[in-house]
Amino acid sequence: MARHSRRDERGAASLVQLVIVMPTLMLMSLLVVQFGLAFHARQVAEQAAQEGVASARRFDGTAEEGRAQALDLLSAIGPSTLKDRNVTVQRGATSASATVTGTVISVVPWVHLSVSETAEGPVERYVPPSREFTSSEGSGDGN
Repeated sequence: MARHSRRDERGAASLVQLVIVMPTLMLMSLLVVQFGLAFHARQVAEQAAQEGVASARRFDGTAEEGRAQALDLLSAIGPSTLKDRNVTVQRGATSASATVTGTVISVVPWVHLSVSETAEGPVERYVPPSREFTSSEGSGDGN
């Protein structure tokens, strides 16, 4: 009978270990998924910012067109990846920038991650040639 009670104690010990280890493994797995979603959301926000600034910096582009382009991309690629998303596009005389922010969907209830990505670039513009350039161009010695 003594052997039988030891066997029962060993089974109880492994059950207690399972109860402690399994939630820890589940939490670690969910955290890996959560940070994977955060990485994906960051990539989506970066791509949307790049698309928005590319549209806004065109010769005939506007900040509104850039914002619309970024929102279209967010809707197509990551409609549920980023929550509470916001797109801000600014276009000046020489440069344009786009910022995309949002909150990553949460798998782990107490983990709330936010993403913010910015892209910027020079505005395409026509610069007429200067008079010096055109006059010196024709005064070569024929080589």
